[in-house]
Amino acid sequence: MTALVLCGGGGRGAVEVGLYRAVVELAVPIGLIVGTSVGAINGAAIAAGVPPDALARLWKSLRRQDLFALNRQLFWRLIWTNSLYDHRPLRRFLERVLPVRTFEDLRIPLIGTGTDFQTGQPVYWREGNLLDAIMASVAMPGLFPPQVVGGVQVVDGGITDNVPIDVAVAEGADTVIFMLCACCERTNRPVRGLLPVLRRALSIAIDRKYHADIERHAGQAHLIAIEPPIDREIDLLDFSHTVELIEEGYASATAAFKERAMHDKSQDGNEDQLPEERKAPVAPAEALRRLRTPNLFASAANTRWER
Repeated sequence: MTALVLCGGGGRGAVEVGLYRAVVELAVPIGLIVGTSVGAINGAAIAAGVPPDALARLWKSLRRQDLFALNRQLFWRLIWTNSLYDHRPLRRFLERVLPVRTFEDLRIPLIGTGTDFQTGQPVYWREGNLLDAIMASVAMPGLFPPQVVGGVQVVDGGITDNVPIDVAVAEGADTVIFMLCACCERTNRPVRGLLPVLRRALSIAIDRKYHADIERHAGQAHLIAIEPPIDREIDLLDFSHTVELIEEGYASATAAFKERAMHDKSQDGNEDQLPEERKAPVAPAEALRRLRTPNLFASAANTRWER
């Protein structure tokens, strides 16, 4: 089974639309989708059967004011309010654009990720109310209020499992395709300001777990890691770069799939010459080159599933 893993990244999630287009054009069979934050939104649309062109048009039409409205409680409950933005405009948007309401109605199985805000552990959804799960998965602390799902206070899944490769492998995927939305871009300037400093610290932590997960699962499945060359510092809530991000995602995905096909072809030619014990999946060279961080995180098997 081939799994498609879609990470969080706010407005950078447009690159996943390009990945989706490449998957459809090359007829890559997807048996499972795992999505975090904006990846849960894209994943729900893909799993519901929204065509790549339609999803691209939707992304290109997005404006910040369509999704985010200032939380009016800020004016009288500044230090006690839960978030900067009101979550209701985003929910109304999702109600309007998603053709289904439950996980069971999706064409492709989808798993959404969240973070239990009380225990700090990741939680996952695969059945029940789709909108509730998505709203919890995108509830970035400070920006959106925590959501209550099944009696549990839940926030953005990217905090604990932004690129949930572990979930796909635990579900039995032998090939995992994933694209990083440049969660921890390089910067040549000092980071200043309370929010930028906090966001940068979170991005570094998320990026380290991502590379640790690659190291842990490199021998358990074929990992197709795609990292588009996003060299601009694009804010999480910036949708003005959608067109170029979609094209960069498409170009990177197409190149990665072609490289993988050539690699597999060469491996097939050499396979019969190898001793049996040396025949094993090989992770992409770029992924292996970057493996330097020890794995300090618990596996998906130790987390819990929510309905």
